[in-house]
Amino acid sequence: MLAQATGGGAYSLSLAAIIAVIYLALVRLMDLNEKEPLWAVGLMFLMGAVLAAILSLLVSSTVLEPSTLWGAVADESAKFFAFVLGAAALLAVARSRGWSEINGLMDGVVYGTAVGLGFATGETFVRELSFGALLSGEVFGAGPVATLWTAALTGLSDGLFGGVIGAGFGAAVGARSVLQRIGYPIAGLIGAILVHALYTLLAEGNALGGSAGLIRAWIALIIPILFVVGVVVVALARERRTIQEELSGEAQSGVVTDEDLAVLKSFSARRSQYIKALTKGDFDGWLTMRELHSRQVQLALVKRRVSQQSDPEGKAASEAEVERLRASVLGMKRRLESLEQPPGSREAGV
Repeated sequence: MLAQATGGGAYSLSLAAIIAVIYLALVRLMDLNEKEPLWAVGLMFLMGAVLAAILSLLVSSTVLEPSTLWGAVADESAKFFAFVLGAAALLAVARSRGWSEINGLMDGVVYGTAVGLGFATGETFVRELSFGALLSGEVFGAGPVATLWTAALTGLSDGLFGGVIGAGFGAAVGARSVLQRIGYPIAGLIGAILVHALYTLLAEGNALGGSAGLIRAWIALIIPILFVVGVVVVALARERRTIQEELSGEAQSGVVTDEDLAVLKSFSARRSQYIKALTKGDFDGWLTMRELHSRQVQLALVKRRVSQQSDPEGKAASEAEVERLRASVLGMKRRLESLEQPPGSREAGV
């Protein structure tokens, strides 16, 4: 019996982790212009998992589950603080590196989704560790297919709610006033609580074997899905416009040439360059090229932030960030040029 329980718990936990990785990969694919570093995404995922574990250990599920609203408030507040802690850690890294990793709406959605997926995985870990799922009959009462669909649904819902929270923080990055910088994250939190409560209400009575409940649960996710997709579309369009407007004047310094700008504005052109490098076996060149493109887009986003800031101190800090990004871009371009030289020329220092 114990072996069967342990096997069932391991299956559920492994499934939750695998689904979280798949969802994270899909979110990164949507981030067409500026890929967030894997270490930063992993950090936000970990923060979500840790806060989920703390919430599960400190607050009994028997207290939260009977209340649709308070359960949503507790979960989304935990994700909110997980994002705050993760952003603070990224800010500490930014001080040492010289530039921030959260530069707009798209970044907020990516990191918020990572927090939400981490939260779903952390909840599963604590539940399986305490055999809570076994005691409620969830593992033995459902087959692999039902467990798969439920894990997919749980991961998607927590990821979407986290994405709503992240969108609020992403919108605050370019905000002009203090009120907006505070208000946007709070609005994201309130939005996540409301869609979470609505989701729970529509999916009420859902069990692993209840197809009707599962259908209602999927339907309940339409609103947050449409919201997150809408934010992604707006964010990508805004990034594309920012790239054109802010990088067109960088050609003279060599930071972003006209050829670079044409590539940055075309996803297919970038993808073609990446595939070409990989087919030649140039893995270092592929990695450097991807990082270079992301850094150039970061430069555009920070330049736009400079143009929108009215606070002299904040503007000066952003201008310093622009200069450090320019230096980093030029350094990576030199490295890419050296990688493209024949091995003999590289060794001779030509």
